[in-house]
Amino acid sequence: MNVREVCTLSPSGENSRNSEGAFLRSPNGDILFAYSRYNSSNSHDHAPCDIYMIRSSDEGESWSEPAAIAIAKDFGVANLMSVSGVTHKNGSIGFYFLIKENDFSTTIGRTVSLDGIDFKAERTKCDFPRGYYIINNDRFERFSDSRIVAPAAYIPADENSTGAWGCSLACCLVSDDDGATFKRTPHLVGLTHTINYRHGMQEPGIIELYPGIAWMWTRTGSGYQYQCYSLNNLGSFTIPEPSIFTSPDSPMEVIRENENTLYCVYNPIPNYNEKERTAWGWGRTPLVVRKSVNNGVSWGRINVIGGDPNRGYCYPSMFITKDGAMLCSSCSGGEEDKMCLCRLSIFKFALDGVVM
Repeated sequence: MNVREVCTLSPSGENSRNSEGAFLRSPNGDILFAYSRYNSSNSHDHAPCDIYMIRSSDEGESWSEPAAIAIAKDFGVANLMSVSGVTHKNGSIGFYFLIKENDFSTTIGRTVSLDGIDFKAERTKCDFPRGYYIINNDRFERFSDSRIVAPAAYIPADENSTGAWGCSLACCLVSDDDGATFKRTPHLVGLTHTINYRHGMQEPGIIELYPGIAWMWTRTGSGYQYQCYSLNNLGSFTIPEPSIFTSPDSPMEVIRENENTLYCVYNPIPNYNEKERTAWGWGRTPLVVRKSVNNGVSWGRINVIGGDPNRGYCYPSMFITKDGAMLCSSCSGGEEDKMCLCRLSIFKFALDGVVM
């Protein structure tokens, strides 16, 4: 598979980290890519961070200079991060993100545009219990009943404030009013105490397989992405179990091309004894894509997107272009960046080059 790196957002000086982004098609036809831009010398997850955006008018071949579209201080906080893109029913677009509140909880914000040029940042109404909700980038999904669904890993805010990072539970935050308000579905999904009890269901993703039937997956510390299913419109989920996707403690993402075709991007090799965990890459290499032509029943061969063993590739997002290709963003830092999360790359490859 021929993979080209069409954009690199490197850290420098007071921009210590660029990471976790998502794509959207602008009303004027441009491809927009928004991401977390850290604006100090500190690259920690909770360091000062705003939402920036770049755009492409040639299906991802070239990109503009970054511009801010949501500023943390306007929300009274230090950190906005983890962007997802949503097209609204009225034709407007929105980039959604986590607001890391000053009381160790998180809520959801968004920045909305009618033309893809001028954006207005605002809070959504978060009608769910206070807590620390971890929502990855590129996670918000539009379901067939028109709801916007955001899978989240939930940790009580007070527990998060102690730094204990207790066992997280997966849940869904759902909007029935096109992103203005989010509520939490009643069912919380957890692993048993004997399986990955320290961290639980981390950084879940979700996709609707058929109307009312959803597939949820999460990273774990057990060498696999774990998965479960909802057969009743998110009312409940099956017991989580290991999937076919071996994985280090790193997230996986899935995108739909059409009714039957899905693509998944993940790190397929866990940190077994024979795999060295590099200082900067955290074992998150290679980054690969696989294809399913039967709606996830089975998956094709591994196709490598990023394979430098001295780098770490993680927090992917995906977008299908009009010229028959896929754009895939990923953190891609190495030794020069001092952490895999600090550098952000956008790769492009032809869909017909993904080998089954």
